[in-house]
This record gives sequence, structure tokens and C-alpha cells, in this order.
Amino acid sequence: MDGERLDVAIVGLGALTPIGLDAAEFWQGICAKRDGVREVPPDRWDPGLYWSPDPAEPDRTYSKIGGFVTGFVFDRKQFRLPPAVVEAMDECQRLALAGVDEALRDAGDGLDRARCAVILGNALGGDRRELTSARIRFPEFARALTAADGWDELPADLRDRLLRAFERSFKNGLPKVTEDTMPGELSNVIAGRVANVLDLGGANYTVDAACASSLAAVAAGARALRAGECDAVVTGGSDTSMSPATFVKFCKIGALSPDGSRPFDAGANGFVMGEGCATLVLKRLEDAERDGDRIYAVLRSVGGASDGRGKGITAPNPAGQKRALERAYAAAGVDPASIDLLEAHGTSTRVGDAAETSVLHEVWGDRRRNRPVALGSVKSQIGHLKSAAGAASLVKTALALHHKVLPPTIHFEVHNPACALEGSSFRVQTELEPWSEPPGGAPRRAGVSAFGFGGTNFHVVLEEWRPRPTGAVTVPDLPGREDEPLDGPVAQASATPGPQNGAMTMTANRNDVERTLVEVLCQKTGYDAAEIELDFELEADLGVDTVKQAEILAAVRERYGLPRDEKFRLADYPRLRDLVAYVHKRLETVAAAARAPETVAVAAVLTPAATAQVALAAG
Repeated sequence: MDGERLDVAIVGLGALTPIGLDAAEFWQGICAKRDGVREVPPDRWDPGLYWSPDPAEPDRTYSKIGGFVTGFVFDRKQFRLPPAVVEAMDECQRLALAGVDEALRDAGDGLDRARCAVILGNALGGDRRELTSARIRFPEFARALTAADGWDELPADLRDRLLRAFERSFKNGLPKVTEDTMPGELSNVIAGRVANVLDLGGANYTVDAACASSLAAVAAGARALRAGECDAVVTGGSDTSMSPATFVKFCKIGALSPDGSRPFDAGANGFVMGEGCATLVLKRLEDAERDGDRIYAVLRSVGGASDGRGKGITAPNPAGQKRALERAYAAAGVDPASIDLLEAHGTSTRVGDAAETSVLHEVWGDRRRNRPVALGSVKSQIGHLKSAAGAASLVKTALALHHKVLPPTIHFEVHNPACALEGSSFRVQTELEPWSEPPGGAPRRAGVSAFGFGGTNFHVVLEEWRPRPTGAVTVPDLPGREDEPLDGPVAQASATPGPQNGAMTMTANRNDVERTLVEVLCQKTGYDAAEIELDFELEADLGVDTVKQAEILAAVRERYGLPRDEKFRLADYPRLRDLVAYVHKRLETVAAAARAPETVAVAAVLTPAATAQVALAAG
């Protein structure tokens, strides 16, 4: 379909990128404005063999910079893989395995793996295939040598020795071809390997939509969930194509930059290639809410479109991009003007950036001129991950919604006049800022774009997750307390009929407790949510003394309507995670009282007036 309402929850994230080897480090790198672009590492390939500053020189690359993943070590023992199999696996498969494993662990243990699909984006497969193919085709290189002028004039024994020495030298370092070679290199086996090693029983396949591959994979996964084909999907993309051949071919169409990635800047002169993996675990929103999952963001819709007939197969066509955006917002049922953050395709090519911003101006017009939409591109920090680019942008944006901050884009200094952003409905977000609540209390929303060669375009509409209103029960006048109703965003106690006698069931969501505690802590201390980790000790790591801790707890208790606990001691809960567990347990304890099968049993805890209210609510 071109676009449809999906309402899918993002419940797990994984990332291996040039600025971080997991999702948390990736996010920290984004917030810290880390630049992951560097010159080609010497263990990859030698620029002296392939580089020339002259773009016109045949078979040479004028760019020798990229976003390279460094420090990643694949642990074959963790995945119980034999050395020979791992040796034959392209690095793309290794990154995908590690990234998916991280996302699944982040999603928690409740997934039914037999009903979990694997749909990943990839376009070029990886670099290993080039090496094994070169080894197989050695006879052609040998024949070229023997056809050289003067070869036949050499003594026969010398020719024989030279050929044998040439073969040894040529094949030295090239991987051998074995029974594991083919599955180690095939693009479709990226998803298949993940499903096999991690024992996932849903459908598995790899999607190729060039640089839009991973968003195409996300779209396919979300629709599979809505069709009931699976109960969870691990999706995203993995791309490690950074060989000299890939550099040279992109240079011959003038696509690469020789010196840096600067989306929307006047100095933008091409994209910088990058490598990495970004993964997400998706579930139907109602299932994630039922299961108490941590929900990073809600995927409202995906819009897809083709360019149709345009200037060329590699040239962006604004008409196709506009169709994708319009279909996405129509399917989501939201006005584009309600978007506060737009993570653009933003490749840093002159033509691409201008084409993309022209579409934004058409779709948004002047409606956000007084409150411009924050515009960004993670490619400024990690380069263009090609088939994994859309997933990297999606992980970044989901975390921005989760932490309620607007993340920065780097290397933007001077407006590109062709983008016409000055005075428009968009501003390039260059600093980390709190994401204020939209007017009228509307949820925070964001859009993410990815466009690919061949005229394929995708746009995703994301929204922050908020707990559904569930008919909260207010229980006033707890004995000895002052006006402390049980009605906060967690202890709202889903007042839904239970399985027996219409009894009321009440649940407390731990993830909401985490969000609330972090929010209150930030309000009281001035910290940004992106700086906070649950394992931090309040005093040792954050410098929050016991007086301030008591203020934070009092504010949280007031928000949830929790009674004071005379036995509580701050010293028993030094870490933020400990405090979350305590508040969650208290909520469950109070909720359990209201869930008693006979309202008489609640009388020991509640005043007569409160007991009557619970009885009425329980019917």
C-alpha cells in the first residue's frame, strides 16, 4: 500500500555505528555532537593505490574519508558459531547479528520468538564477495600478465616461476572459497542468518530499496504485524559496503564529498559514505501496552512512492518525495504542521538537499514560520549508511521522542541559499535542546525520510507514546493522610472488568515510573534527560543530596497520589533504578488493595468513603 495507519510500538533498539557500538553510545554520541567521519583506516585499504585528487582520473576515487565502525569485535562463542562459518561471513552479517541481539535484549524476555519475523534492509551485500570473486578469477589476471609485451621473450622456467609467485602473492590475504562462502556473502542470508542463529520463527527476508532499504523493511514489518502474520518484528538495516570499488563508482557520478558531511550547509559538496547497523523491535501498539513494554515511540504510518519518469535513474525527483510525505501524513491522520522534528534524508549533496527542502516548503508552506520545525540529519555525524541509513535515522528519532529532546546536527554554519531555509518553517537544529510540549497538550511528533536510487521514497510518521486513559479510580482520604488520590499516570489503574464477578483490575506500568522519576529529577536539578541513566547513583553520580532526593520523591508521590511510607529510608535506595523499583512496588501494593475480590477486604486500608467509591467503580 502507498500509505496506511499502522500504530506500531518501537520496543527495542540496537545500533553499531561510527560514533557508538550500541544504541546508548550512539545516542550519547549524537547528543555530544561527536563526528564519526575519518580517513580510511589502514587495515581497510590503501588510499595510495586508489586515490587521486583529480575526479576525472579513471578508476580512482577522489574521496578517502568515511564513517567507519571501529572497535567492534564479533564474539562467535556468544552465538555458538564455528570458526570456519564466522570466517566466511561478511562483516555485514556479523553486525546484523550483534545489532539484532542487542535490540531483542532491549525489548525484554517476553517475546514469542516463534512468532517474531526478521525483515532487514540491505542493498550491496558487503565487501567480502569482491575478494572471493577476485580469487576465483585469478586465471584472467594471469592471462593478462602472460599477454603483456615481452613475456614470451623470457625463459620458460622464469615465466613458470613468475606465474607461480604471482599467484601466491595475489591470493595471499584473499579468503578461500569453501562451502560456507556462498551463504556468508548473500544479501538475503543477512536476515536468514539472524533468524537461524537467534531462533526466530517468523518470516525472514532482506529488502533492497537502495538507500531507502531499511525504511522499506520497517514498512514491511509494520504491515506484517497489522496483517497478523507475526506478533513481533525485528527490522532495520545493516551495511558495510566500503570497498575501493564502491568509492570509485560513487565518485564517478560525482556523489561523494572529498572533505566532509554538511547537510543543508553552503559548503555541502557530496555525501560521505558510512557503515553500520541499526535495528528495531516492533510490536502492535495494543500488544505492547498490554505487555507493559517500554515504548520508545509509536510508528503511526509509513508513506511510500516512486519518482516515476524523472531526469534520470539516480537524480532525485521532488514529485516522488512529496507523494511519499503526503501519503504518510494522510494515513496517520495528522497535519504535517503538528510535526516538531524532521529527520531528513539530508545527504549533503547540493542537488539532493535542495530537492528535499523544496518538497518541505511545498508541504508545510508558511504554517510553521513562527515556530519552525527542527530539521536534522544524522549523516552529519556518521556519514550515509546507505541501505541502513533510514534505520539509523529512525533509532535517533525514537530516542529523541523517548527523552523529549531535540538532537543536534553538526557542521551547519552557513545557510545553503538553494535550500531557502532562512525565514521558513524549518530551522537546522544545531544544539541539544529540551523538546517542549506542543501547544494544546498534543503529543510530540516527528517525521523521518529515506530516499534511494531508482526513485524509491519512504517517509515515517512517529509520535511519542502516552499511556491510554483507562478510567482511573480516585481513592481519597487514606487514613492519616491528606488529599492523596490514587490517580497519576501510572497508578491509573486500568479500571477494566476482570475475569470474575466484574472485579476491578489495576496495574502499574514500570516504564512510566521510570519516565516520571527522570522527568521530576530533571525538573528539580536542571539535568537533561539524555544525561540520565537508571544505574546512576543519585548522590555519587548526580550530586543530588538527600534533601533534594526527598523533594524529588515527594513530588513523585504527589503526582501518583501515593501515601507516605513511614518505613522508607533514602539510604536504602541509592540508585535511580532502586527508587524506580520502590515506587513501582508501592503502586502495586496500593493497586492490589483496590483489586480485592470483595470490597470488604479493602476496608482495612481505605476509609469508608474510599471503600464506597471502589465498590461503585467495581460495579
